[in-house]
Amino acid sequence: MAQFDVYRVTGGAVVVDCQSDLLEDLPTRFVVPLRETDRVMLKRLTPVFMIGGIEMTMMTPLARGIDVRDIEARVDTLIDHEYEIKAALDMLISGF
Repeated sequence: MAQFDVYRVTGGAVVVDCQSDLLEDLPTRFVVPLRETDRVMLKRLTPVFMIGGIEMTMMTPLARGIDVRDIEARVDTLIDHEYEIKAALDMLISGF
């Protein structure tokens, strides 16, 4: 598993892995769900990415830890969007 990769998890949800690769030995990963875009609340907080030809919104307020056993398959990577992902997490934690 790699930071900023997109995975399908148990139940069919799609998430982006936001946890540092330095913590790969932990039995959990810090992820943010991705959902098909219907409307954007705050662009910096909920950025939009193309995943498999579908616009998906990063639902940053729904960030959570999951068990690595719930991760089923790698779908894509958002490594080229590191800045936007970190900005969204910063906004969630610090408010700016």
